Amino acid sequence: MKMKLNKIVALTLLGMGVLGFGGNAVAGKYEITEEMIKKVEEKLPEFHEVKYKNKHIQHTGTDWYFEHRYGTPTKERQELWLENRKTNPYHKKHKEWLSQKISQEKLKQALKLTSPLNKNTSKTLSQQEIQALKTETQVLRQQFLNYLIYTPVQHNALYQDKFRFLYNRSKDLIILIIDNKVKDKELLEMTLEYRKALEEDFLQEHNREYRRHLAVLETALIDNFSIFTEAEKANKPVHKIPEYKEARKEINNRDDVKKFDIIAEDYKRLNTALEQHIYLLDVKVVN
Repeated sequence: MKMKLNKIVALTLLGMGVLGFGGNAVAGKYEITEEMIKKVEEKLPEFHEVKYKNKHIQHTGTDWYFEHRYGTPTKERQELWLENRKTNPYHKKHKEWLSQKISQEKLKQALKLTSPLNKNTSKTLSQQEIQALKTETQVLRQQFLNYLIYTPVQHNALYQDKFRFLYNRSKDLIILIIDNKVKDKELLEMTLEYRKALEEDFLQEHNREYRRHLAVLETALIDNFSIFTEAEKANKPVHKIPEYKEARKEINNRDDVKKFDIIAEDYKRLNTALEQHIYLLDVKVVN
């Protein structure tokens, strides 16, 4: 068991808590229940520790914009992070995003206008609302970079749902912009820049979470079905047992596994839709 948990801990350290899914829709011979998964995750010290630290935090409202446990990264840490990412195509943009000064008061005023706006908003947006959306987009970009600057050093030190919030809010902004046919070129370009930069890192994080989830499911499989447990006790390679192929097929058919591919494709599709919208409006697409 120690070897399995070490493997999962390594995957967990790379990225945990980005997305959450339900269980399996169809029970099979090797059905893995939510209770089995919970028992595995409770054995992971990182999972338990982060969950405990965050249980008093309200993941709502404007908290996401104003606070996280370690504050804003120092200028030195930001510069070191930028220095190590010179080959990144968004290096210059990232430097620009981090240098923008946006006061909490300015953001609070902007959020009074933008908070009611979401993907279901159908009214025509005023110039004040569009300007407020620009301010929110600037802050979203900074928060995204601050998250990335901390993550390699402070694995999961930030709120578990931080990345999910950045992803979901920017998704709402894209749908809002497209559905309302907002023709403000600067806002469209700002949003596209952010989404393109976010896409690369989101999909990497998404893939790490996918591998972590598979590792948890496989550990639950071995812990709860004697044919695999006995093989492991006998030091036999579990993956070579004929029944393992059947069990893996059941795992791959789980809803919570399939959704990883669905979400990744939906994410890419949203970005493509925004690009097409900008193209139709004859707005210069940012490379």
